Amino acid sequence: MEQAQIEAALSTVKGEIAEKARKFTQAIDLIIVTKPPRAKTDVKIDTVTNLPRATSVIKTCAFIDKDMSTQAGGVFDKTILKDEFGKYDKKAIKKLIKTYNFFFSEASVMAPAAAKFGKQLTAANKMPNPKTNTIISPASDLKGIVAKVRSLVKLSTKKNNAVCVKVGDQNWNNQDISKNILFVYSAVKSALPNGDSSIKHVYIKPTMGKKVAL
Repeated sequence: MEQAQIEAALSTVKGEIAEKARKFTQAIDLIIVTKPPRAKTDVKIDTVTNLPRATSVIKTCAFIDKDMSTQAGGVFDKTILKDEFGKYDKKAIKKLIKTYNFFFSEASVMAPAAAKFGKQLTAANKMPNPKTNTIISPASDLKGIVAKVRSLVKLSTKKNNAVCVKVGDQNWNNQDISKNILFVYSAVKSALPNGDSSIKHVYIKPTMGKKVAL
């Protein structure tokens, strides 16, 4: 993928956004369509990566024991102590999941946290796990971990043969959007068994607009 291609596509997308102004800031998404697997045993993409520039403002919640309350209080948007788990019924958990983007858990309270919140968090794909670096301990660099999570995106073709990732907003400069595009493209290409030859189409599109091919 060439920088000139990206610049031309971004000009087209931003031009359309300017012509049909909305009352909100539109996101710019990257869509990478992969070729259908030839066999059921073919590997599908299911990984996470950190963008060069984070694209979303996120809210964080952590399940912790008393030993981490002071340390975690100034880092996470919300902390829930182990002793408070019993206060949450299904309705309260549902509201919690809607409010917060990422959930962390201290390793020592992971078992009771999973028992109480696990079913709904798993269904929402927000369960703390080592893969997303959301299992923590008193020795963890909490600020560093949260900073990384803020730029974390999921790359998956498990549901269909396409990866869709937000790579910027309409008011971002083209350089930052391009860096995110190239980074995601490289990550997807590396995860596919045949690299570039496993990719069928690549597009960018605004929230309320047409796809533009890269």
